[in-house]
Amino acid sequence: MLTNLSDAGLDLAMAKCARWSLIGPGEGDRCSGFSTVGAGLGWLVALIVVSALAGLVIGWLYTQRRRLNARLKDPREQARRALAFHAYHDTLTGLPNRAYLMQELEEALASGETKSLAVLFIDLDGFKSINDTLGHEAGDAFLRAVATSLRSSVRERDVVSRFGGDEFVVVVQAYGGLENLVRVCRKVLDLVSQPVNVAGQFVAVSPSIGIAVAPRDGDVAETLIRNADAAMYAVKETGKADFRFYEEGMLEQARERLALTVELREALQRGELDVEYQPKRNLRDGTLAGVEALARWHHPVRGDVPPAVFVPIAERSALIHALGEYVLRSVLTQVKLWDAAGTHVDYVAINLSMHELSRPAFVETLARTVRSYGVDPMRIRFELTESTAMREPEETLRQLVKLRSHGFDLLIDDFGAGYWNLGHLRELPVGTIKIDQSFVRGSDSNLVDREITEAIVGLAKKLNMRTIAEGVETEAQADWLRGLGCDVGQGFYFARPMTPAAFSRYLDPTLVYAG
Repeated sequence: MLTNLSDAGLDLAMAKCARWSLIGPGEGDRCSGFSTVGAGLGWLVALIVVSALAGLVIGWLYTQRRRLNARLKDPREQARRALAFHAYHDTLTGLPNRAYLMQELEEALASGETKSLAVLFIDLDGFKSINDTLGHEAGDAFLRAVATSLRSSVRERDVVSRFGGDEFVVVVQAYGGLENLVRVCRKVLDLVSQPVNVAGQFVAVSPSIGIAVAPRDGDVAETLIRNADAAMYAVKETGKADFRFYEEGMLEQARERLALTVELREALQRGELDVEYQPKRNLRDGTLAGVEALARWHHPVRGDVPPAVFVPIAERSALIHALGEYVLRSVLTQVKLWDAAGTHVDYVAINLSMHELSRPAFVETLARTVRSYGVDPMRIRFELTESTAMREPEETLRQLVKLRSHGFDLLIDDFGAGYWNLGHLRELPVGTIKIDQSFVRGSDSNLVDREITEAIVGLAKKLNMRTIAEGVETEAQADWLRGLGCDVGQGFYFARPMTPAAFSRYLDPTLVYAG
């Protein structure tokens, strides 16, 4: 109001001066000093008013700031803010959690800008062994390192979330074409696969990535996540450490795996799996060398479920430990029954999974179980595939040395079918090599298979190891292997896998074995 009054007075004075200047020179002198003094006074009054108003505003802002600081320092406010953060973020890695991810993904899909939106579902294969061998603190440190790698592998606008456990989800928006998305996946694979120094030891995992693209693979957040998860499991079935895009039918396969997982767990609990035994013969004189124990699942509805189906399911669902113990106890019980009946079997070979070896107390628990049955550990042998042994060679070596120290014999199964490092072969406490059946079966028509088999037998002799040839189906193959100096043969030519009762008939010379 004061500024308005001063401005009005100034205007009136200026008008009078203008009027007096028209009357005559004498009147105009009256205004000669007024114009400057009046204008200066008006600006001074305006400046004072503005300064006063600015002071009021600054004082109000200062008061609000003090109140805000007080609220922030209030334990109740800090707790509220912490709860709000943790409601949408993972406490370990600081990444957004599942709730935040689903909310952001739903909003992105609802906006209609889904022409180039993709969901990457990432699972860390081998993480459990880090937890089991180095402890949960080391596992937590590793997860934080993975979170950092994932965050650095994508743009700021992309969402990186810890979905739960060792599973992460990345939402990539506006990726600009399939080729760019593939590059993102390869970058994630490369960074997450890098070894990480945890507790003074370098450890690494193999990430499996499943990808679902909107709107082709779904226009709802839950559908996209589910389809990306199905694609991730398809990667696990084909070798891990890779990525795959969702395809029609993957979801049905995932549902089938889930159903089989539930049914396998129930079958183990009810004791519905059987263990059959396949004889191994000394090629030199035809005598019984030992037997291999093979798990069989005769499903009441599905029929016979092959081991190639239910063993990978057991490994993915952590049922492999229950399955391994089930087979071991069945074998130990059967050895005691054979001994009581006067049927002597030198040894029983049992297949061993890397997932079982990854448990820190596996060897001690196994040895304690065998001793509780009163069975000599020398009569139990473990077969380990070379791909399994090579996955984590240092940890595998430690566990195998423990097994040998308890008296268990070890052999490498399917030798030649995977990748192998002869340096590791020299270091592993293994006394027998089992030649992969593909070479034996192909020896009749493929010169390369014959030469590879001959080379494996020769290598084993140089290393003072015994050799077993599996997949022997004809007398000609048995004769050829005997001529090479192979020690033991196994296959349908000698006998198929059989129940314990059939095995007793097989060994009894007074009874006819019907195969």
